Amino acid sequence: MAQSCPGTPASATADRRVRRTRLALHRALIELMQQTSYARITVRDIIDRADVGRSTFYAHYRDKDDLLLVSCTEHVRERISAALGPNSGDATAAVRVLFDLVAEHPDIYRPLMGQRANATVLRSIRQVYAEVLAEHLGARLDSDPDAAAATITFLSWGLYGLLESVVDPHQQLTSEAGFRHFLKLWTGADDALEPGTIGPGDR
Repeated sequence: MAQSCPGTPASATADRRVRRTRLALHRALIELMQQTSYARITVRDIIDRADVGRSTFYAHYRDKDDLLLVSCTEHVRERISAALGPNSGDATAAVRVLFDLVAEHPDIYRPLMGQRANATVLRSIRQVYAEVLAEHLGARLDSDPDAAAATITFLSWGLYGLLESVVDPHQQLTSEAGFRHFLKLWTGADDALEPGTIGPGDR
């Protein structure tokens, strides 16, 4: 049985082990997606590359789709947290981190969007971005949950399209320009939610 270092709580050791396992599985999936289509990747391929057992995989994820969504969400949140720290007052700063990430690592993100991404991958990555937007911009949205959800859906698809353009070498959209385009989308959505901006003819 593995022993903890003196003075290290067993729970802390277990947490580190869990993080290492989940990171290994995330990396294995992303590396495989750089080599072949997502549809062809099996759980066996993932666990062999990550060097973990099948039971270990299923202790963390239901299937490869769950791994894709959950691990990408965790990865993005960690990168945003590391870049911004706990006291960032800029609601859109997290979005800027997303643009920086895809610009810095286009080979990693190309399999997650664009022509190489199938419907499952596209929906999962769009959901990742929707959750980030809800967490960081949600406080500025309409108090009506349905209206807020519709705005997040609109913004997340727009964000996905802009990030896809940044990683597409044929479109030549820089991360800075992409971020500015997103700010226009966000400003328009935010302004539309301000009281008094809807006239009688708009109801």
